[in-house]
Amino acid sequence: MDANTTPNLLAPNPQTSKDVQWYSPSLEILSPQCRELFEQYSQISPDRIFAHIHSVREKAWEIFPYPCIGQWRFLDLSISQHPAYPRLLSRLTKPPSPPQSPATLLDLGCCFGQDVRKLIYDGAAANNLYACDLEPEFLDLGYDLFRDRETCGAHFFAVDLFAPNADMRALEGKVDIIHAASFLHIFGWQEQVSICQLITRLLRPQKGSLVIGRQVGNLAAGEMGENAANKFLDRGKVWRHINDSFRRMWLEVGEMTGTKWDVRIESLVMENEWRKEWRQEGVRRLVFEVERME
Repeated sequence: MDANTTPNLLAPNPQTSKDVQWYSPSLEILSPQCRELFEQYSQISPDRIFAHIHSVREKAWEIFPYPCIGQWRFLDLSISQHPAYPRLLSRLTKPPSPPQSPATLLDLGCCFGQDVRKLIYDGAAANNLYACDLEPEFLDLGYDLFRDRETCGAHFFAVDLFAPNADMRALEGKVDIIHAASFLHIFGWQEQVSICQLITRLLRPQKGSLVIGRQVGNLAAGEMGENAANKFLDRGKVWRHINDSFRRMWLEVGEMTGTKWDVRIESLVMENEWRKEWRQEGVRRLVFEVERME
């Protein structure tokens, strides 16, 4: 990663108007697994859950008005929806055989750390879970959202991956699984390549190290940046993948790092979620799993 390059697309944006198409004022429904997490993990009374979530969401919107905040997408608990979830949960809950170390996971761009809380609730050891976000205020709000400031036990930290002083060396070569949901798609091609190079350094240098996630893609893979959300957020140009271009990126990363990766990816049409005027034509959701082969 070029330490001297800091993309403008991560610059703070003061525009927090709610008069945009990706701001949904009210929370209409909560999935059973999300409701269970707030009731059982956070010990919030059922009749107070909606108001509690809404209060935290409003504070987050004032920090930075991401579409995932405005559309309540952080409540998806997307890691648990991934096809690989049963396998990664098994790795994170299974006691290691000596001299192996316990399996570890890093959530890149974790927002409130909602997926980490889901992992903990499902039995993963909190001490083996790491999560980072650009916005330290989001991490702090995560403790408020889940009411576990004194009990969580996972490792949260704020970092700008492109800042000259960004330091991830403490985790290099020590992570078994990296979760990157709704993260890579906010960058351009070269920034995505740089992040994936970092990912190869963070993961254990062995077969089976894994990257999973989901992101916005497009049938017309390429550089995009003219939709309403990007203009409002001053995001600049971003790269939207489709299956082939995502595989090509990881092939490039592998050649640059001397590693080989098996890329499994699926593109999905999300009729109810994604048919918004502010999104480009051909939008898809990409669900991916990238596993180190050697």
